[in-house]
Amino acid sequence: MKSCCHSYSRYFRPHGATMMHKPLLLVLLLMLAVSCSEENGPVSPPINPGISEIESRVHQLINQYRVEEGLTPLTRSDIITMQARAHSNDIADGSVPFSHDGFEQRVETIKAEIAIAGAAENVAMNSGYSDPASISVEKWIESDTHRTNIEGNYDLTGIGVAQAASGAYYLTQIFVKTR
Repeated sequence: MKSCCHSYSRYFRPHGATMMHKPLLLVLLLMLAVSCSEENGPVSPPINPGISEIESRVHQLINQYRVEEGLTPLTRSDIITMQARAHSNDIADGSVPFSHDGFEQRVETIKAEIAIAGAAENVAMNSGYSDPASISVEKWIESDTHRTNIEGNYDLTGIGVAQAASGAYYLTQIFVKTR
Protein backbone atom coordinates (compact mmCIF):
# COMPACT_ATOMS: atom_id res chain seq x y z
CA MET A 1 0.00 0.00 0.00
CA LYS A 2 1.24 3.45 -0.83
CA SER A 3 0.49 6.89 0.46
CA CYS A 4 2.18 10.18 -0.37
CA CYS A 5 1.33 13.82 0.19
CA HIS A 6 2.46 17.33 -0.81
CA SER A 7 1.60 20.70 0.69
CA TYR A 8 1.72 24.29 -0.61
CA SER A 9 0.65 27.65 0.77
CA ARG A 10 0.38 31.27 -0.47
CA TYR A 11 -0.79 34.48 1.12
CA PHE A 12 -1.61 37.69 -0.66
CA ARG A 13 -1.12 41.36 0.01
CA PRO A 14 -4.33 42.83 1.44
CA HIS A 15 -4.74 45.43 -1.32
CA GLY A 16 -3.25 44.07 -4.50
CA ALA A 17 -2.72 41.08 -6.69
CA THR A 18 0.98 40.67 -5.85
CA MET A 19 1.53 37.45 -3.98
CA MET A 20 3.74 37.03 -0.96
CA HIS A 21 4.40 34.22 1.47
CA LYS A 22 3.21 34.46 5.01
CA PRO A 23 6.52 34.15 6.89
CA LEU A 24 5.38 31.23 9.05
CA LEU A 25 4.40 29.26 5.96
CA LEU A 26 7.38 30.09 3.75
CA VAL A 27 8.85 26.63 4.28
CA LEU A 28 5.77 25.09 2.70
CA LEU A 29 6.67 26.24 -0.80
CA LEU A 30 6.58 23.12 -2.94
CA MET A 31 7.92 21.00 -0.10
CA LEU A 32 7.59 17.26 -0.27
CA ALA A 33 6.23 15.96 2.98
CA VAL A 34 8.17 13.36 4.88
CA SER A 35 4.94 11.49 5.38
CA CYS A 36 5.34 9.59 2.11
CA SER A 37 5.42 5.94 3.02
CA GLU A 38 5.17 2.50 1.55
CA GLU A 39 4.20 -0.67 3.35
CA ASN A 40 5.26 -4.06 2.04
CA GLY A 41 2.96 -7.00 1.61
CA PRO A 42 0.15 -8.08 -0.63
CA VAL A 43 -2.14 -5.35 -1.85
CA SER A 44 -5.79 -6.13 -2.24
CA PRO A 45 -7.68 -4.25 -4.95
CA PRO A 46 -8.93 -0.93 -3.62
CA ILE A 47 -12.57 -0.68 -2.71
CA ASN A 48 -14.09 1.98 -4.93
CA PRO A 49 -16.20 4.19 -2.71
CA GLY A 50 -17.98 6.96 -4.55
CA ILE A 51 -15.86 10.02 -5.23
CA SER A 52 -18.35 12.41 -3.63
CA GLU A 53 -18.42 10.23 -0.51
CA ILE A 54 -14.62 10.42 -0.25
CA GLU A 55 -14.74 14.21 -0.66
CA SER A 56 -17.43 14.48 2.03
CA ARG A 57 -15.48 12.20 4.35
CA VAL A 58 -12.29 14.29 3.97
CA HIS A 59 -14.30 17.41 4.79
CA GLN A 60 -15.87 15.75 7.82
CA LEU A 61 -12.52 14.42 9.12
CA ILE A 62 -10.71 17.73 8.60
CA ASN A 63 -13.46 19.64 10.41
CA GLN A 64 -13.54 17.05 13.19
CA TYR A 65 -9.81 17.57 13.69
CA ARG A 66 -10.13 21.37 13.56
CA VAL A 67 -12.91 21.39 16.17
CA GLU A 68 -10.87 19.07 18.43
CA GLU A 69 -8.04 21.61 18.16
CA GLY A 70 -10.36 24.50 19.09
CA LEU A 71 -10.55 25.84 15.52
CA THR A 72 -13.62 26.79 13.53
CA PRO A 73 -14.82 24.30 10.92
CA LEU A 74 -14.28 25.05 7.23
CA THR A 75 -17.19 25.70 4.88
CA ARG A 76 -17.12 23.90 1.55
CA SER A 77 -17.26 26.09 -1.52
CA ASP A 78 -18.39 24.79 -4.91
CA ILE A 79 -16.05 27.29 -6.61
CA ILE A 80 -13.03 25.97 -4.73
CA THR A 81 -14.16 22.35 -5.07
CA MET A 82 -14.26 22.71 -8.86
CA GLN A 83 -10.61 23.76 -8.87
CA ALA A 84 -9.59 20.95 -6.49
CA ARG A 85 -11.43 18.36 -8.60
CA ALA A 86 -9.88 19.62 -11.82
CA HIS A 87 -6.39 19.32 -10.31
CA SER A 88 -7.01 15.79 -9.00
CA ASN A 89 -8.42 14.76 -12.39
CA ASP A 90 -5.38 16.21 -14.17
CA ILE A 91 -3.04 14.23 -11.91
CA ALA A 92 -5.10 11.04 -12.26
CA ASP A 93 -5.13 11.22 -16.07
CA GLY A 94 -1.41 12.04 -16.21
CA SER A 95 -1.75 15.49 -17.77
CA VAL A 96 0.16 16.98 -14.80
CA PRO A 97 2.57 15.32 -12.36
CA PHE A 98 1.66 14.62 -8.75
CA SER A 99 2.53 18.13 -7.60
CA HIS A 100 1.19 21.64 -7.07
CA ASP A 101 1.71 22.59 -10.71
CA GLY A 102 -0.86 25.22 -11.60
CA PHE A 103 -1.63 26.22 -7.99
CA GLU A 104 -1.30 29.92 -8.72
CA GLN A 105 -3.69 29.60 -11.68
CA ARG A 106 -6.22 27.73 -9.49
CA VAL A 107 -5.99 30.53 -6.93
CA GLU A 108 -6.40 33.21 -9.61
CA THR A 109 -9.53 31.45 -10.87
CA ILE A 110 -10.92 31.32 -7.34
CA LYS A 111 -9.99 35.01 -6.78
CA ALA A 112 -12.09 35.96 -9.80
CA GLU A 113 -15.17 34.94 -7.79
CA ILE A 114 -14.13 35.12 -4.12
CA ALA A 115 -12.16 37.91 -2.43
CA ILE A 116 -9.38 36.01 -0.73
CA ALA A 117 -6.42 36.91 1.46
CA GLY A 118 -4.57 33.60 1.23
CA ALA A 119 -4.71 30.03 0.10
CA ALA A 120 -2.98 26.72 0.65
CA GLU A 121 -3.19 23.29 -0.87
CA ASN A 122 -2.60 19.73 0.27
CA VAL A 123 -2.46 16.87 -2.21
CA ALA A 124 -2.34 13.15 -1.52
CA MET A 125 -2.10 9.92 -3.44
CA ASN A 126 -2.91 6.52 -2.11
CA SER A 127 -3.74 3.09 -3.38
CA GLY A 128 -4.57 -0.19 -1.74
CA TYR A 129 -6.51 1.31 1.16
CA SER A 130 -10.21 0.70 1.71
CA ASP A 131 -10.74 4.23 3.07
CA PRO A 132 -8.75 6.70 0.94
CA ALA A 133 -10.13 9.70 2.85
CA SER A 134 -9.04 8.49 6.28
CA ILE A 135 -5.53 7.48 5.24
CA SER A 136 -4.98 10.78 3.44
CA VAL A 137 -6.19 12.90 6.36
CA GLU A 138 -4.19 10.75 8.80
CA LYS A 139 -0.98 11.27 6.78
CA TRP A 140 -1.67 15.00 6.40
CA ILE A 141 -2.11 15.38 10.16
CA GLU A 142 1.12 13.43 10.81
CA SER A 143 3.03 15.86 8.56
CA ASP A 144 4.00 19.24 10.02
CA THR A 145 3.60 21.04 6.68
CA HIS A 146 0.18 19.60 5.92
CA ARG A 147 -1.05 20.02 9.48
CA THR A 148 -0.03 23.71 9.29
CA ASN A 149 -2.40 24.12 6.35
CA ILE A 150 -5.17 22.16 8.10
CA GLU A 151 -4.80 24.29 11.23
CA GLY A 152 -4.37 27.53 9.28
CA ASN A 153 -6.49 30.64 9.51
CA TYR A 154 -8.81 29.59 6.70
CA ASP A 155 -12.60 29.65 6.48
CA LEU A 156 -13.39 28.02 3.11
CA THR A 157 -12.27 24.80 1.50
CA GLY A 158 -12.74 22.68 -1.57
CA ILE A 159 -11.92 19.01 -1.88
CA GLY A 160 -11.49 17.12 -5.13
CA VAL A 161 -10.86 13.42 -5.60
CA ALA A 162 -10.11 11.44 -8.74
CA GLN A 163 -9.23 7.83 -9.35
CA ALA A 164 -6.62 6.85 -11.93
CA ALA A 165 -6.97 3.81 -14.19
CA SER A 166 -4.41 2.12 -11.89
CA GLY A 167 -6.86 2.41 -9.00
CA ALA A 168 -4.83 5.06 -7.16
CA TYR A 169 -6.79 7.91 -5.62
CA TYR A 170 -5.59 11.50 -5.92
CA LEU A 171 -6.93 14.02 -3.44
CA THR A 172 -6.58 17.79 -3.52
CA GLN A 173 -7.75 20.04 -0.72
CA ILE A 174 -7.56 23.80 -1.19
CA PHE A 175 -7.83 26.06 1.86
CA VAL A 176 -8.92 29.69 1.46
CA LYS A 177 -9.00 32.68 3.79
CA THR A 178 -11.58 35.22 2.66
CA ARG A 179 -11.07 38.95 3.12
